[in-house]
Parts: sequence; structure tokens; C-alpha cells
Amino acid sequence: MNNLALDDKRALNIIWNASDDYSIEPQFKAYDEKGQADIYWNYIIGAVHKYYDYTLLRAFFNYLKTDSQHEFYEKLFWLGLEKCAFDKGKKERPVLHSLRKNYAKKVLAGETEVYNDNLLNVLVNAHFKRALGKPSGIGGNALNILMDLDFGDASTEEIVSKMNRIIKKYFRFNFGRYEVNAEKSKIRPQKQIQYGDEEKLSEYDLETMKTLYLDSAETTRDVYYEELKEKVKKPVKKVKTEKKDDSERLYIRKYFGASIISRKKTHLLERTLCTGNHKNTHLHFTRGEFDQEFEGDSNALYYHKALKEQREINLDHFNSNYIRYKNSIIKLTNKIKNTMLAYFESYTGKSQAGRLNTPKIWRNVYLKDDRVFTKVYNNDIGNLSVDILLDASASQHERQETIAAEAYIIAEAFTRCDIPVKVYSFSSLRNFTVINLYRDYEETDKNNEIFNYKTTGCNRDGLAIRTALHMMEGSGYFNKILIVLSDCKPNDTQCIPDTGIKQEQTKYAGATGIIDTAFEVKKGINNGSSILCVFTGEDEDLPTAKKIYGHNFARIYNPDRFAEIVGVLMQNQLKNL
Repeated sequence: MNNLALDDKRALNIIWNASDDYSIEPQFKAYDEKGQADIYWNYIIGAVHKYYDYTLLRAFFNYLKTDSQHEFYEKLFWLGLEKCAFDKGKKERPVLHSLRKNYAKKVLAGETEVYNDNLLNVLVNAHFKRALGKPSGIGGNALNILMDLDFGDASTEEIVSKMNRIIKKYFRFNFGRYEVNAEKSKIRPQKQIQYGDEEKLSEYDLETMKTLYLDSAETTRDVYYEELKEKVKKPVKKVKTEKKDDSERLYIRKYFGASIISRKKTHLLERTLCTGNHKNTHLHFTRGEFDQEFEGDSNALYYHKALKEQREINLDHFNSNYIRYKNSIIKLTNKIKNTMLAYFESYTGKSQAGRLNTPKIWRNVYLKDDRVFTKVYNNDIGNLSVDILLDASASQHERQETIAAEAYIIAEAFTRCDIPVKVYSFSSLRNFTVINLYRDYEETDKNNEIFNYKTTGCNRDGLAIRTALHMMEGSGYFNKILIVLSDCKPNDTQCIPDTGIKQEQTKYAGATGIIDTAFEVKKGINNGSSILCVFTGEDEDLPTAKKIYGHNFARIYNPDRFAEIVGVLMQNQLKNL
């Protein structure tokens, strides 16, 4: 075996050892100036695989490859990742302190790679000066960039978002179809971190990158671009847009019912939520109650009639399977109650107030111990709420009555356990995502309204979940669980904002919709919410459910086991609160 092969194998072994995963095929390997496997940097690469979601990082690195200056951005990103991985691994592997210190000394002594880009050299040197506890010795924007590259204890999604903001804030990134020269990449140049096998970006990669990283950040790359935006603003165009929005809202009200919140509040919510991949979309919140102004409108009357007919179908289905569904409610209720009893039961302990414990009075007299009272402490489930979000897109048409019944079972079980429940559905039509509220937290007698569930239109899952989580944040409850009943097939005719790529590549569907939805789910979990999915789709979409919800989803093959399977899912979440 030649030296090149040995060094490749050694680099791979270091990465595997650091990542604790011998199945990965790393996107990067690191070599020193002599072409030998670099111990420290290969450890960092492995540690990044271990501590972060490398699926997202790989997608971001592929996104960077669409710019001809991608190597600069990659090396800049690795500076930030190096600090993160070191901080996470230093307690577990104390030898990292000496490895990092030795590498930093080599950098400052000029014994490592010298880059063609002067700014990169300045930043690398300043970064490793700080690693040795020395002042960075730089100022201005260079120092600002270095400070921004300190990602701290951020999650993978937050790190990617921060790096994307750095690129947009300080540099001129050109998203396009730049292709790496595969032949050139096979040569072992004098570079610190190398790609493995290079590939041209696929259509999937392009969709992935645009979805994740051409986001809602208000920052831009330079002042010139800000000035350009100001010049092209035209008040007349804005008026036309508002008129168009008015006619669209009228259409949505006609088919879905009156809005339950004011126009002003709706606009405020849209400003907060309809950003990034969901820019140029709108929201409509309703209870499916129709405005009187549409009493003579034949189209509105037809839709209202169809809604009533579907309610009757949903109720007939439930009543036809009454015994099975009632048993499911009882079983699920008992599972939740048993979990609460097992993990959140009360206990009695000493206290400074409560019922006087007479035999312990002497402790106060002689030992000055104030805890001579006993008190019952409620180690209960806490301030908990449950939101149930139903995918009401047309792809669920064949399962409407089953989904309505399943949502009713879950809501009724939590209601019987005195846990506040909110139930609503979502679907998209034109450029509106409609949130249809069936019952709110305090409406314990309105579970029957869930049978108003009816499917129509498309589904913009990412925006729906983002909206649900936003509403949950404002609910005032401490522990929050979101249960989504979905077939995990995001698909909306309203494209993500134009990025200069041909329009059919920006549709909110396929990989684009899946990644966006997964991003919103992970962001919600990172912010403290529990998010679960009751999968209502076909076998072919199971991999998608796993990508979006990880292990927090349940597939119901047998209706008789609905309570058991959902109960286990709920037990796991309740135990972790």
C-alpha cells in the first residue's frame, strides 16, 4: 500500500474514532504540508460529525460550492466549527488541549498552509492567537467576522443560520451552478482540508440549498444592494399588491369562513411568520363560520353545503365504529393517567410552613431548625398544553373520516385527563395558508367540532408548523406538546421567493418542502416544544416522516392498536417533561 493510501486510511480512522461512527463517509479529510494525515484537524472533522447534524452541514457545504469562491467560505466556516467541536470534546478527551495548542503554535510560526487570500490568512492567525490566549491583533470588519464566527453552544440549525448571515453581511455570494473540476480535485494540493470525491450539484442539491439558506434574513451583502432596493421601490406597485391581496382574502373568506382575528393582527402575524421560504404568502384564521355577505353567493353556498355533508360523513363513520373508538379513548386516557401517576405523583416532606409536626418541635428549640412542618409537594406534570394540528390538504381526501376520528380520540383522552387541548387544521389555497380552529384550550365541551374536518387545497407544512409553534409560545403554558396528523407530503403551488433560478426549481414540494418542514420541527424542539407525528400517509412516504420527525412519529397499521401506539408515544414525551 503506498503512502497516499496509508495517509487516507489514517485520516479516515482518526475521523471514525472521533465521531464514534465507523459507518460515515466523511466529506472532508485533513492533511498537513507534507501530505500526511493531520491528527488535530481530522479529529475536529470527526467531532463535528459526532456533535452536530451533519446532514444539514453537508447540505450547507454543497450550497457553498455553488460559488466560485467556495474554498474561501469553506475554510472560514471550518474556523467556527473548530472552536465548537473543541469546546464540546475537550472534557471527554483532555489531550485535545495540547493538540490544539501545538497546532496553534505551528500556525503562528508559519509552518502550516499559507492561503492565497490575505483576509483568510489574517483571520486564521487571529483565530489561533486567541486559541493560545493572546489578543487577536486585528480590528474593524476582520474582528467583527472573527467574533461572529464564535458560534458558542448553538445548535446545527443555528450555526448554519449564523454562517449564512456572516456570508450575506460581509461578502458577495453568487448562488449559481458553479461546478468543481473533478480532475483537479483528485490532485493532492497543499491545502489544509480537502474534499473527498467531488460531484456536480444535482437538482436535489440545488433545491435543498435554496430552501435552507436563501432565507428571511433582512441583512444584505453590501450597502450598494440596500441602495438599489430603495431605488426600485414604487408606491403604485404597492397599491396594486394591496388590491390584489384584498380580492384574494375575499376569495378565501368565501370558501373557508370569516376571519376570527382582526386584519391588523393578521398582518402583524404575517410579518413575523411569512418570511424566508414563506415570503409572499398569507395567513387566514377561521372557525369555518361564513359571513352573511355571502348568503347569496352560489359558490360560497356550495362549499358550505359540502362542509356540512362531510361533517355528517365523519360522524357516521365514528358512530359506525363507536365501540372501537370509545375503547380507544378509554385506553389512551388510562395510559396518560397512569403515566402521570407513575412519574408525577405527590410526596410529603419537611417544610418551613404547613402542618406542624409536633414530635419535631424540639429541633426548632435546640437546633434552630425551622423545618418542623410537613407539606405535600405536587410533583405533577406541570403547566402542560397539547395542540393537535391536522393536515387538511386534498391528499388526505380518502382518509378524512378516519383522521377526524383519530383527532377526536386524542383530544377526548387529554380532556378527560384535565389537560388543555387546542385542535386546528391547515391547508393552502392560492397563496394563503388557512388555519381552521375547531376547539381552544378552555373549550372542553367542543371536541365534537373536530368532525367539521374537511380536506381541500394544498399543504405548506413548514409554515403551518411555524404558525402552530408561534401560537403555542403565546399560550402561557410552560410544557407544550404539538401532535401533527399528516401524510408528510408538503406540496404547495405557491413557490418560495424567486432566487434567479428557473421557477420550476423553486416549487414548495419534494425535497424543498421536506427540508423546510424538518427545519421548522427541529427549531421547535430546540426551543423546548415536544413535536410528535401520527403518520396518516402511505408506506412510500414513511422515509419522509422519519426525515421530518425523527423517531417521534407513529404509524397506525391496525385501528384497534391506535390507543396503544399513540399512548406509548405520549408516555415517552410525558416522561421527558
